[in-house]
Amino acid sequence: MLDNAPHVTLLEALLGEVRPDMKRSMKLFERLLDTDVKADLLTLFHNNAKLADTPEELAKRIGRSSTEVQRELEDLVELGILKKSEVYSFAMERDKEIQDAISKQLALGEVVAPEFGRPDLASSIGVHALTTKTGLDILDGILTNGLPASCTVLVLSDPGAGEENLLTHFVSTQMQARRSIIYITLDNFPANIRQLTLSRFREERVDWSSLIIIDCYSKTVGVESEEPYIVDPENLSAISIALSDVMTKRAVSLMILDSFNTLIRKRGIRSALEFLRVLVARARQAKCMCLITMNRKAFHVAYVASAQDVVDGVIELRVEESYEGIARSLRVLKMVGARHLTTWIPYEISDDGVLVKTHQRRLLGTP
Repeated sequence: MLDNAPHVTLLEALLGEVRPDMKRSMKLFERLLDTDVKADLLTLFHNNAKLADTPEELAKRIGRSSTEVQRELEDLVELGILKKSEVYSFAMERDKEIQDAISKQLALGEVVAPEFGRPDLASSIGVHALTTKTGLDILDGILTNGLPASCTVLVLSDPGAGEENLLTHFVSTQMQARRSIIYITLDNFPANIRQLTLSRFREERVDWSSLIIIDCYSKTVGVESEEPYIVDPENLSAISIALSDVMTKRAVSLMILDSFNTLIRKRGIRSALEFLRVLVARARQAKCMCLITMNRKAFHVAYVASAQDVVDGVIELRVEESYEGIARSLRVLKMVGARHLTTWIPYEISDDGVLVKTHQRRLLGTP
């Protein structure tokens, strides 16, 4: 049974013209995540779409007080995401409408048009105006005047899209230029990262001193690590201290956080976003590039939108099934300070782990 609370229409949500009794100043995704309790409720219902329960039981499920849960439930009812009768249940159709609205907000408001890709715009928010080629033909063809040398880029990827290949390319390129890299790993062993990087080198001996790994993974699986920086992934202050220690000792040209998904699961969306803002600030201060990985489909679209809102650029890698098999494609959705195309470009992963345009691989005669 639905209540009589007014809903925000799709057009109103896109334009931000909500009713006087609503929070006017917030973007739609910000309102969905403006408290930890609301974020927990959104995650709970999104993962259990048929759930219907009382405020008291919902509070128990997420470990919060019934008073604060009741307040946030009413706000979600006002948005139309929840339906209220004797219990609260998930309105899947309304949630889909809001997800679509957020996606359109990003497409309409966050993509930098070519005429706005000017050095003065980049410098006004701290993005270094100097651009550089990535060394990947597929990316260099999209980024018509290069990738900003100092920027924070969110790599949104489907499973199996090859995000690890993209990271390996950037790491090996910086190492070959004898530049320092900080790699914060939450999802993989340091040894695996080095093995992937080694596959890009033809020399028998590799100088690993330029690759500094902050190991936030080994502890979580109960394995001893020999890395100089071993940190509990739930201790964001310790990760930040480790970053500061490295950056005071050497000039860093690339930082990597792999992945933002694990940070959200360990600490929640609000703490993870705050840490993301710290990374962005550090990258701008050091005038270096920063890459953050995130699964495109692991969370509610509001989580993805909130991360996109913080960073300077967004590269998307997607995987789709077709009659011919698995089809991969890539696009640059956002890149402050750089002219770029936003169309999806098909690509494949070559035998040596490089992302190449589909037609390029076929021209080379690779099966």
